[in-house]
Amino acid sequence: MPGKNPDTQKKLQLLRQHYAEKLPDRITALEQQWLALNLDDPQSTPYENLIREFHSLAGSGSSYGFPQVTVLSRDIEKILLDAKSTTDQNSEHVKSEINTKLSSLKLAATVRPDETSE
Repeated sequence: MPGKNPDTQKKLQLLRQHYAEKLPDRITALEQQWLALNLDDPQSTPYENLIREFHSLAGSGSSYGFPQVTVLSRDIEKILLDAKSTTDQNSEHVKSEINTKLSSLKLAATVRPDETSE
């Protein structure tokens, strides 16, 4: 296998750095959407948008060196999907779970990826 191209490695490093810089703001925006969400209407567009945003974050986290962001975002997405498909919602339990996961997600976003690893 040929050696790694230094130009490519530099570009990847810059992409990771840009992602890392934008990640806290992205999570803050998701948190604000979450706080404004009405759990009593899981069929609403804002509810669907929030699920989609967490799905997107879950997909990108590991790719940019934030595996814990992926795990936590998937957890939140699953909680929202489960709450959407259940008629017997315990909204206080859902709120508590998501708030806990969001706190962990904010912390995970501050842990910079190891720029030397691939």
